[in-house]
Amino acid sequence: MTTSPSRWLPLALAVALGGVSLGAQAATSLRLSTLFAPDESGTQAAEELAARVAERTEGEVTIDVYPASQLGDWTEVHAQLMQGAVDMAIQPLSTNVNPQMAIAWFPYLAPTYAEAREAYSANGYVADLVGDMIDEQNLALLGVYPAGMGGAGFAAEVPSPKDPDAEQGLRVRVWPGGTTHRTMMERLGFEVATVPWAELYTSMQTGVVDGQIGGTAEMTMANFADITETWVQYNDHLELAWIVINQQSLTRLAPEYQEVVRDVAQEITMERFEEVQAADQAQLESMREAGITVVTFSDEELTQFADVVRQDVWPEIADELGEEVMQRLEAAVAAD
Repeated sequence: MTTSPSRWLPLALAVALGGVSLGAQAATSLRLSTLFAPDESGTQAAEELAARVAERTEGEVTIDVYPASQLGDWTEVHAQLMQGAVDMAIQPLSTNVNPQMAIAWFPYLAPTYAEAREAYSANGYVADLVGDMIDEQNLALLGVYPAGMGGAGFAAEVPSPKDPDAEQGLRVRVWPGGTTHRTMMERLGFEVATVPWAELYTSMQTGVVDGQIGGTAEMTMANFADITETWVQYNDHLELAWIVINQQSLTRLAPEYQEVVRDVAQEITMERFEEVQAADQAQLESMREAGITVVTFSDEELTQFADVVRQDVWPEIADELGEEVMQRLEAAVAAD
């Protein structure tokens, strides 16, 4: 079969004018899911990530952001990420897929902001551990989006909040399946009860439980401000969302564009670490203005709590992570 030269003329002209390259890849569009609402800072971070990637790849890689779990709740999206049905996400990762993802709330991994920044940024020991965990899920870790340091809110006065050996005489709610924090709070002198989230407000209001742990000051102000008398800023865990990408979605990009995506995700991570301490402090000030007693700790006091929990609690909850991960974790902490 012969081909008319006229059929090739438009393409030849385009090449001559620099309009296309025979070796160029088609522009790639990626879908990014997040559970943050459209007006929340997490969604703004996702949109900033998308804007920077588009700019630095000159539009060759675009990222469409789907906030507020539009593509499914975060457990469903986790499965879609593994399959490649969703390309990227900024969200928690499910322990239903791998129970070792309990590392996200494993207590006192990095109790100060400086330690957290080091542990969760590229080549940090937590980032390396999580990267290895999700590699077998067909995912790659790009960064994290820290929401804030965790603490506990109480509808009562806490007798001795800075004494890890005191009996506090209060009952604290942990989430269903919250083995890590059940063991930790028992060691810190509290009774513990499991209460579903939907029943927590009423349970605190009626005295079924005296307090709750597992979230941030911001979460408490949004949900329990009117029934919270005391907030203890334990810094027991870093509340965060993971920035992840399906491995095939990443590797189908040109190598230089893969590097852009990784670099931008780390920029977002580092910028948020600069912001999160100030954001936490602003929430604590809002608590004080609302009449809530706020208990904070110096870095030295946080180290004391971390030492107690690592010595007495970690051995009791080691099965949550498994022997190999615990060995790597303990070695990393000992080296710091």
